[in-house]
Amino acid sequence: MSILSDALKRLLACDQPLNASDFTPNQRKQLEQFALNTRLVEINKQGTATVFRVVDRQSVINRLRQLHPMDGEHISSLPRRSRNIGTDRNSKKGQTGHECSYLLMKAWNPDVVWHGENTAMYPSELTERLGVAAIQIGTGQSWQSNRLLLLVENQALFDRCDWLPDNFNGCLAYYGGQLSDVLLKWFSEQKRTDDVILFPDYDGIGLSNYVRLADALHPGSRLYFYWLPDWENKLATFGNSEIWLKTRVQFENAMQKLNALNALNDDFIRLGSLSQRYGKTLEQEAIWL
Repeated sequence: MSILSDALKRLLACDQPLNASDFTPNQRKQLEQFALNTRLVEINKQGTATVFRVVDRQSVINRLRQLHPMDGEHISSLPRRSRNIGTDRNSKKGQTGHECSYLLMKAWNPDVVWHGENTAMYPSELTERLGVAAIQIGTGQSWQSNRLLLLVENQALFDRCDWLPDNFNGCLAYYGGQLSDVLLKWFSEQKRTDDVILFPDYDGIGLSNYVRLADALHPGSRLYFYWLPDWENKLATFGNSEIWLKTRVQFENAMQKLNALNALNDDFIRLGSLSQRYGKTLEQEAIWL
């Protein structure tokens, strides 16, 4: 709902003129412009106060219907972006996120199981048959796994899995650059697995995602950062200066937040020191080098 619409609704809900002080500065500005353009709202002085009064009630109602063709209460069962079109004629106004998401995963050990309400999913079977397994995640879902979950940021590491240790017996999952709010909320609602490992790029975005997950993860799970073999030398040799400059502020903010969460261990301190020294960050794909 727009600032102007909220202000007009307040005016329509009251039979008496309303003081300017009843509105926010932005609402007053919008009402003044609306009054100037349409003459449907009148601005008067009452003593020392400025008041707004509706001149033509039905015309104001009609203008609101033009701005918002449908009442949000009547379309509450529709997808969020459809509701935005119905109420604001724009899918990107209001809340634009989706109510659910999908966790893509692979597993090779037949003992890996995801248990949901009255159901079970065996990702190794689907990985062998289809190349990938997936579950829908959202609020109030009970999915839990009996093995660790390793999240990777870049698709290359999800597509080609020969970098994984031979004894890997958990689930490899892909999250595509940014951990979504839906996924973080899903992790916060209950314990999903004993151990969650995040393998991001070693830059500001990657560390910020680790902090967000550490802050959101249900206390029943343990969180680990994936340190690729020989990462110190790889950072010096293959690190990217341009990404460092672009994400340096996020990197430093994430380090401060890790410290506040009591999660700033020796490895993170070493990463911060070397990244500062070299002026570089390291991308996941360096694991093959």
